[in-house]
Amino acid sequence: MRFAHVTLAAPLDLRDFYGSRLGLPIDGGAIVIGETRLSFRIEDGDAFYHFALLVPGDRFDAAVEWARGRVELLGDIFDFAFWDARAAYFHDPAGNIVELIAHRGFEENGRSGAFDADEIIGFSELGLVGDRHELLRQLEEIGFTLWAGGIDEVDSLGFVGEKGRTLILTRPGRGWLPTGRPAEPHPVSIEFGGPEAATFVLNPRAEKR
Repeated sequence: MRFAHVTLAAPLDLRDFYGSRLGLPIDGGAIVIGETRLSFRIEDGDAFYHFALLVPGDRFDAAVEWARGRVELLGDIFDFAFWDARAAYFHDPAGNIVELIAHRGFEENGRSGAFDADEIIGFSELGLVGDRHELLRQLEEIGFTLWAGGIDEVDSLGFVGEKGRTLILTRPGRGWLPTGRPAEPHPVSIEFGGPEAATFVLNPRAEKR
């Protein structure tokens, strides 16, 4: 599974932050993050999301130092033993909870020295908020399956896709790491690339009509 183009809502233009602050290329209206193009549709409201950017497995420490020079990290480094992964978090100006995650032994590039933004591989995770059973049904229709976690317990998370590139299914109100901010449903559009090319659209506003 590859996140080819992700479109999210935002209350302000974030291209300067991701371009000037983080040093990611800007191509028209899209932020180029490795294999992923990220677009923000500016609209009224306070939309926010959780998403993770994939870092080479052997470059996490360097990536954290790179991030510390540009943003304020949220809390400590997280070590997810069940995924053999480490992660660090920060906010962007819209309040999105952005994660840098590296899976040990995964997508390693063998580089040394200072980290550069062009080493980010692309999107690794994106949170989808809503009825988890319905979300899973829709994703199964386009060929994706649950590979970890679950969706039957009140606070369980369902992970759809594959290791390193996954959609996180959660109920509204469950707190996101590391801040505990309750998850909210907001519009999402995803174009998936590669052999599993497909499109997924989540529009909570339309569902309420």
